[in-house]
Amino acid sequence: MTGGQMRTGVDLVEVPRLRALLERRPNLAERVLVPAELAYCRGKADPVPSIAARVAAKEAVGKLLGTGILSWQEIEVVPGGPPRLRLRGSTATWAATLGIDDIALSVSHTGGAAVATAVAEARTAVAEWRTPTPEGAVPGLPTSTPDRSLFCHRSVEARPAGLRPAQMRELDRAATEDAGIPGTVLMERAALGVAELVAHRYPGGHTLIVCGRGNNGGDGLAAARQLHVAGHPVACVVAASSAAELTPDAALNLRAAQGVGVNVRLGDVPGYLWDETEVVIDCLLGTGATGELREPVIRWASQIDRAAARGVPVVAIDVPTGVDAATGSIAFGTVAATCTVTFHAPKSGILCPPGSEAAGEVLVWDIGLPGFLEPEADVRVVTAADVVLPGRRVDDHKYRAGFVAVLAGSIEYPGAAHLAAWAAVRSGAGYVRLVTPPDVAAALRGRMPEVVVRPADPAGFPEAIADARSGAVVVGPGLGRREETMAGVRAVLAGSSIPAVLDADGLWAFAGAAAELRGRTGLVLTPHAGELAAVLGVAVEEITRAALPAARRAAEATGQVVVLKGSSTVIAEPGGATWVVTQGPPQLASAGSGDVLSGCLGALLAKGMSPSEAARAGVWLHAEAGRWGATAFPGGLAAQDLVALIPRVMAGHTEERRPGWTS
Repeated sequence: MTGGQMRTGVDLVEVPRLRALLERRPNLAERVLVPAELAYCRGKADPVPSIAARVAAKEAVGKLLGTGILSWQEIEVVPGGPPRLRLRGSTATWAATLGIDDIALSVSHTGGAAVATAVAEARTAVAEWRTPTPEGAVPGLPTSTPDRSLFCHRSVEARPAGLRPAQMRELDRAATEDAGIPGTVLMERAALGVAELVAHRYPGGHTLIVCGRGNNGGDGLAAARQLHVAGHPVACVVAASSAAELTPDAALNLRAAQGVGVNVRLGDVPGYLWDETEVVIDCLLGTGATGELREPVIRWASQIDRAAARGVPVVAIDVPTGVDAATGSIAFGTVAATCTVTFHAPKSGILCPPGSEAAGEVLVWDIGLPGFLEPEADVRVVTAADVVLPGRRVDDHKYRAGFVAVLAGSIEYPGAAHLAAWAAVRSGAGYVRLVTPPDVAAALRGRMPEVVVRPADPAGFPEAIADARSGAVVVGPGLGRREETMAGVRAVLAGSSIPAVLDADGLWAFAGAAAELRGRTGLVLTPHAGELAAVLGVAVEEITRAALPAARRAAEATGQVVVLKGSSTVIAEPGGATWVVTQGPPQLASAGSGDVLSGCLGALLAKGMSPSEAARAGVWLHAEAGRWGATAFPGGLAAQDLVALIPRVMAGHTEERRPGWTS
């Protein structure tokens, strides 16, 4: 082979250690191996050495490509004969980008260890690996390269799998006890992520690191030492009177910080430190903390927020003090951070409101935990790569392209009907029928020539909606809450089985009657907190306290996909699977924005997407259109602006489809 760069990757897996891991985590093999590999290994008298060989081979390929393991399932060691590889997905795309056509693989194993070596010629010179999502590495911070793929801060779009604190504790335990990685190594690596961010974002800024007694405080003490050694001005205060009150790893880092000359204070914080600081690092409480804040933590958290109020940036470590990392609920006096550096994976509670509001910008820093130990995500961030929309077939007609019926509008809210129907048109529906009260129909008929407007009173709603060609119905925007209207809504849903979006006033037809929705298939519910509280028959405070458990509770109670709208929007399925859309700007909090979302969702359902797929794609499109619009109209984004932007956002996410007659 000539003209290219030779690349190699080597990895060793200890068979006894893997055997112990498999005993602790019986589903680990299914996550790492594709079915053909799994069947081959289980056909052996002792499958563990063969599994170890495949784990080593995949790790070796990740090292060769300079990316690490993007997905275990994308690298297959083909069973039978000499070792051969089959690459898929992002891994295959990156190999092709490097100009790698073939990877030579050597694998051997004994009862003690498995070793794999991968060799290939890369014919294309590529400066760095970039994650498939456009917002992977964070601007203004060091980016990931093949040689330093662990040393960068990533956005949640690039690391979308959110974990509960209990999952992270088990992952830490498995890494230290099963994989043999010392806890102090993980803490040092975590601290490096803090120090890197401070040094790059706030060079020369006087930094006050405020530490608690646990390992979160230990991270801060280690970061203080790293910054001090690098010449960055830093002081550190600890909410303890002596090292004896700290966890062992935190006490170790306290001694190390004192040993290199860091200005460390235990106990009370001198006033001049608060006055002079230009950056505050919140390391008071970590992911294990729940409930209300107590002294001295609440007093110090209040001092941090006072500093933030005068413009001092606040960087939280793993989670802001006061945020429940599992649910996203917040305690009184919670720290509101400028940004949060979280380790290995975002925590569920800083992805969902109100915890996400306290976290600010979330940056993920890899601390070197093995990927094969990672559990299934508790919450997943919807990313651009997740949004794939069905395009038009060459032989489509208007009805097959997506027939949406929209039941919306009242004399008080005619604009809601206009926005929902027009959003369905601009989101790709081929035919939109607007069913609305007669006085609203007269006002709107001439304003939307592309929309068929059909007047109907509540008693006539079911007949006006009914059409065998219809692919979806949107029910609720601006309908009003008169009892006859509510009865009409219930009749529409009871008399039809087509997919439906239940929004706004339509949700009030089921106030206190969530169970009545269980018998109906194919619904997407799109409440804000007040509407969801009405459906569940609870106080609004129960919903706003923590969006994540509220959305899950609603999905179970109704048996439907629930889209709980908020500063970050939570999407929950009845089985517990949960997603969150995080990039929606505050400018989306304007009249009519929700009507646009319901129309967009209706169009996606009419195109054949499942309720869950349509919810994830539609909420992401809506939020992304809002993000684009907020850049153009930061002072005031109108709902009509969103309608105009949605087709532009959709353009990069639509897949071509073959003619209908081919299927």
